[in-house]
Amino acid sequence: MGQRAPDGPSVERLMQAGGAARIETFSETVEIARGDKFEEATVELVRMRLDDGPLARLRDRNQLDRADKARNFALAQAGEKYREAFFRAGLDPLRSLDPSQEVSAPYSPKGLWRCESQIENLQKFRAARESVPEDFREPLAAIVLEDREIVDVGREVGAYRDAKLAGAVALFILRRGLTALARHYRLIAP
Repeated sequence: MGQRAPDGPSVERLMQAGGAARIETFSETVEIARGDKFEEATVELVRMRLDDGPLARLRDRNQLDRADKARNFALAQAGEKYREAFFRAGLDPLRSLDPSQEVSAPYSPKGLWRCESQIENLQKFRAARESVPEDFREPLAAIVLEDREIVDVGREVGAYRDAKLAGAVALFILRRGLTALARHYRLIAP
């Protein structure tokens, strides 16, 4: 059998994805059975990841701050840092802590806090959350941490039926919450 170079995503797929696409290449060692013998082989893989959550879409469309692209990026980066601290603290609801199990991996969210870094991230998350005005915390968490659509969050917060109005309300709240986070992380001036 000959060697074949791994195929990457097509140009069409990359153009459709826009700035939300990231190409990752990695290799994996696998065992191949040839009769009663096993051989190790390295397989080269190419994967396209799409970052298409609500925060990423707003960032890519410059809707977090239409006038200043650098500030738009800083607000999105603040949201990503907030999400990372949330995940590394083991607070992700899909991977919530199970106090009956002990874990060995540093960021494994399935058991007790095993390492200091998980506790440290919990403290970072709480400090960042405290920097956000209380009225903005839940809508910010819904969009940034739970990847809920901005229109749905706006409908819950303002009880607006009109999608444009609900989206505008949620975007206003999101911008204020991300601005507070960006100031907390010192990504923008106070």
